[in-house]
Amino acid sequence: MKRLTGLEALLFVLTILLVFLMAARTPLESDLWWHLRAGQTTWETGRPLLSDVFSYTRQGTAWVNHSWLAQVLFYGAYSWGGYLALGVLVALFATISVVFVYLQMEGPGLLRAFVTVLAALMAAWVWSARPQVISLAMFAALAYVLYLYQRRGIDRLWLVPVIMLVWSNLHGGYVLGGMLLFTTLGGELLNHALCWEDAEPMPWRKLWRLFLWSALAGVAVLVNPNGLDTWLIPFQTVGVKALQQFISEWASPDFHDVAQQPMLWMMFGLLMAVGLSRRRLDGVDLLNVVVFGYAAFVARRNFGPFALVSAPVLSRHLWPMLSGWWQRLANLRQRLPFGDRLGTQKDLPLVVSKTINLMIVALIALVAFIKLYVVTQPSLVDAYLRAGSPVRAANWIAEHHPQGRLFNSYNWGGYLIWALPEYPVFVDGRTDLYGDEIIGEWMRIVQADEGWQERLAHWQVNLILIEPDRPLVQALSEAGWVVLYQDEMSVVYGR
Repeated sequence: MKRLTGLEALLFVLTILLVFLMAARTPLESDLWWHLRAGQTTWETGRPLLSDVFSYTRQGTAWVNHSWLAQVLFYGAYSWGGYLALGVLVALFATISVVFVYLQMEGPGLLRAFVTVLAALMAAWVWSARPQVISLAMFAALAYVLYLYQRRGIDRLWLVPVIMLVWSNLHGGYVLGGMLLFTTLGGELLNHALCWEDAEPMPWRKLWRLFLWSALAGVAVLVNPNGLDTWLIPFQTVGVKALQQFISEWASPDFHDVAQQPMLWMMFGLLMAVGLSRRRLDGVDLLNVVVFGYAAFVARRNFGPFALVSAPVLSRHLWPMLSGWWQRLANLRQRLPFGDRLGTQKDLPLVVSKTINLMIVALIALVAFIKLYVVTQPSLVDAYLRAGSPVRAANWIAEHHPQGRLFNSYNWGGYLIWALPEYPVFVDGRTDLYGDEIIGEWMRIVQADEGWQERLAHWQVNLILIEPDRPLVQALSEAGWVVLYQDEMSVVYGR
């Protein structure tokens, strides 16, 4: 992208500030807490946590902790600046990912700003206080390096293995980087195979160079504490059947929810722009939209990657379409009486316009940072935390120290790892560690299916913290378990 000046520079700054404003949110996520505890353990011991110490169902089992470095980063931010630092971290990485997308856009500043905001609305679904938001920034950085090589003729491919090496220590989403390299190589091969008359596919020498750097990136992924086990991550996670049945982010989109509809807007916008722009669809763009669009339709957690690859494609076709319409409109305007006077205006003095621009930028920046400060205030965060987590029940357990192993709600496992470290959990958000075996057993117990008492006895459970509306609650009362504590959020049973 050419150097930004004048109005385009202003639009770029305003767009990025608007994205930061959107990303400034309360840093609460059910998985945040076990990430913080793992980061603390790594911080204090000086080595990554590679076996489970947080549960009794998988105690001592090897754990492919692909997010160990991000956990250290999150814990360091939290210990240094509390919720505010976590909020800044999330907003910063979300904004960085969008900046890389903006730099790949085509067309005037206003068009790029519009498409960027649309992409941000879609990606915002996965902006949360966990390593996944860092993974999106790494994905966008890799996409930008490939864009420079493919479309600008700028060779920075040495960054590809560097990005993948760092990424594989930050989050298991590095697999998305492998997919992006695959679609880029496959798309260029498709360009050669189709042999469009107006096409200039990447020369074979450059394509071979891209392949070699991509292969080196695959080796670089192994440079982390998990070693060869790193490549097990996608199979361990996707292979868990309970994901789509039980965890909302792994389910397909629900377009009755307005917050999820930006994906439809992006998809329909792509169909319209590609169909009306009269511009040939590049093979790389085609594979990116198909592969990552398919992933987004399968699981809404993939909204982010699809938004990041589809936005530049949309701009590349939307601008030729709109510019053609604008030219026809300009020709029509010249035929109208006094048409040459329409839309004319006097420019403001340079000092005045710069002052107004700076005031607008300062105002939006101020609003963004005020919002971030407000939504990360401990009183507000604690109120949200109490609304979704068993804070009072955990405090009661910490104060009274009832004996026995704790059976817990799946959604609360991460929080209990942080709030009650002396009580190992039955299950938490690490689905790749527990698999269908433990998650399925947990579901059978909370549903009070046949044999639930034998399964609790097998795990030597004497203490249960769960939601009051679970079928297990009535079964516990009938089986002689005693209510030790209860509020509108949770109930604690013991025996």
